[in-house]
Amino acid sequence: MLSSMKDALATARSRFANLNSPLRLLVLAAVFVFASLFLVWLVDKIFVYLLARSYVDEIAEVFDLNKNLATAIAWLVFAAILILTRYLFSFSKSRRRAALAGLLALVVGHSLVLWRGTSGEVITSSGKAIKCYVITRESVIYRERPGFDPSTGRECKPVTPELVEKLREYERGNRPTRIETANPGFFDLGTGRPIVWFYKNKNGEIELFSLMGFHPETGDELEPVSKEIVELWKKQDAERKDRDARRTPERVDPNTYPPFDPKTGEARIWLHRSAGGDYEFYNGPGFDPQTGEALIIITRDVLDEWKAGKKCYIITRDGVRYGDKPGIDQLTGRQCREMTDQLIERLREYEKGKRPTKIVSDDPTFFDRATGEPIVWYLKTAAGQIELFDLMGFHPATGEELLPVTKDVANEWSQQRRKCVPAPVKISPDTRIFDPASGNPWLWYWRSANGEYEFFDCEGFHPRNGEVLKPFDREALRSYENDIREREKQLQAEQERLRKEQEERKRKEAAEKAARDAKAAREAKEREAALQRASEAARRCDELAANPNDSRRVGEGVAFDALKTQAREAIASCDLAVDQNRTEPRFKYQLGRALEWTDRKKAFQIHQELADRGYPAAFDNLGWLYFTERRDPAQAVAWFRRGVHAGDSDSMMSLAEMIDRGYTVPTNPSEEKMELYRRAAELGNAAARRAYRAQIAKEQATQQERISQIEQQRRMMQIIGTVIQNIPRR
Repeated sequence: MLSSMKDALATARSRFANLNSPLRLLVLAAVFVFASLFLVWLVDKIFVYLLARSYVDEIAEVFDLNKNLATAIAWLVFAAILILTRYLFSFSKSRRRAALAGLLALVVGHSLVLWRGTSGEVITSSGKAIKCYVITRESVIYRERPGFDPSTGRECKPVTPELVEKLREYERGNRPTRIETANPGFFDLGTGRPIVWFYKNKNGEIELFSLMGFHPETGDELEPVSKEIVELWKKQDAERKDRDARRTPERVDPNTYPPFDPKTGEARIWLHRSAGGDYEFYNGPGFDPQTGEALIIITRDVLDEWKAGKKCYIITRDGVRYGDKPGIDQLTGRQCREMTDQLIERLREYEKGKRPTKIVSDDPTFFDRATGEPIVWYLKTAAGQIELFDLMGFHPATGEELLPVTKDVANEWSQQRRKCVPAPVKISPDTRIFDPASGNPWLWYWRSANGEYEFFDCEGFHPRNGEVLKPFDREALRSYENDIREREKQLQAEQERLRKEQEERKRKEAAEKAARDAKAAREAKEREAALQRASEAARRCDELAANPNDSRRVGEGVAFDALKTQAREAIASCDLAVDQNRTEPRFKYQLGRALEWTDRKKAFQIHQELADRGYPAAFDNLGWLYFTERRDPAQAVAWFRRGVHAGDSDSMMSLAEMIDRGYTVPTNPSEEKMELYRRAAELGNAAARRAYRAQIAKEQATQQERISQIEQQRRMMQIIGTVIQNIPRR
């Protein structure tokens, strides 16, 4: 094949050589044009492929796609662009339009896909910041571009990979805590960016914190550390250590002064041991004042050795106190119990935070097999029952101190375990109450203060309260029969009462609804007439800013949230209406209501003036301004109460919300939440009607549940009555 190609080339050269000069030039020009067109075509296709590849690579990075999948998508996009480009130069108008639409869809779709993929992210997979953040006291605000956040006035700082986890912690509710370690890491080892925040107090001292946020005492925002701040902190830390080193050490007691720092585990005590083996403990480094010997820092082995040298111990709720002489401890007033080798390990467990748990085994080991010393603790209940525990300490329910067992206690516990443990019995038609041969009772019972009976299969004590169970004899049976009959009468009366209450409530609701509808129709006519008489500015003010729950409004009114979009237009109309109608406070109130979206300080002044003049709707607006702007819940509640007395339905709803959120409590029955909802609903407040209906539905559900319980009790009594009727009479 190679030889044939050589022959073909030789033939072509010979023929080309035989051509005259004009033909040679023409052939060379044709070859050059063909080669140029081929290169243009190839460059075009390479450009289109690279464009498609960059198009897909951005999407693959955002969605973390597999490399092979991204390549497959790139070829598909490349093919689509080629086809659409070909159609773009078609003679068909419809094909050109389709090509333009397709290319536009690819460009717009690419941007939308990238937006969707990055909308919930703050950085890219390569670590590039997508968003910036602003720290608030409640959470974190993310914005698209750095600068200043208009809602908080704080700088929006770029998100970095090192900050992502810190920001997530802040969003989960974690807040900055002081760093107490001696040598913290200030900067990320990989990027060198700060991972510690600081606050400089009035004395110029640097305080370090583990998270961004606000200072827990002053409320000032914390700042990330810089190299200068780190150097200043290290200098201050060295000065503090130098001051501590020059401080004269003082004697301390390890029973009351913790030997180790609970956060870092570092030792906080230094010691000196005398020639006689006695320990002296100090709260800092230095020298023994008697011998001049240098104090040494405490270790866990030394602490254990000191504890082992003590002769008695006292259990406290926080740990263990050691003493030198068994008996009554003067400080705590408790018994200082004698130390033994077997107790040391259990005392260490208690010091580490372990607490006694109840022993449920039927065959526990009470005493050490080698020494015979007790290794179980107990408490005897008011009913005489003995409860066993695996560690010294305090009873988890009563708080009484547990005592080590004795042989007598172990024997008494064993006797209690050998007795029958009473088990609950449910009464059914097949239940046997008396022995058919002897007539002796087969059941024992306990009767509660409200007359409820609980039955058990043997004598003993009630498992919850420890009271003695009584035999269910014939006298108890007669009393039980009388209780059943009386209970049936009570259940019937209760059902009848519930039925009448429901009927009465329905009747009242129907009457109240009719009255509300009539009142609403009358007020609508009055408002329509007043609206027709109003000037254009007044009409626009009423139309744009009236409160739907203002008893003096004209027109339907506008919800507060809906007022936001038309606040500026409402302010202009209401300002003119106030000038034209100096004696009508309604327009001034509506002006203040609109100003709450643009100038809350001026709105506060207007509502304060109107509330002082007794305008009902102004009390609610003024109360919420006190709550949100001045952070004064008590003053807000006071204005809500004045609004309730003035008959403002919004104030009634706001006072109910303050009671719900725990800022105040009802001072009289008229301030109960249900009563506030009812009164506000009667005044036509839509939100109050919804809340009132929801509360009624909740109460009806509770009543229905009560009726179901009554029905279950009735069926149980029928079963018990059947059982009693089958009992032979003597």
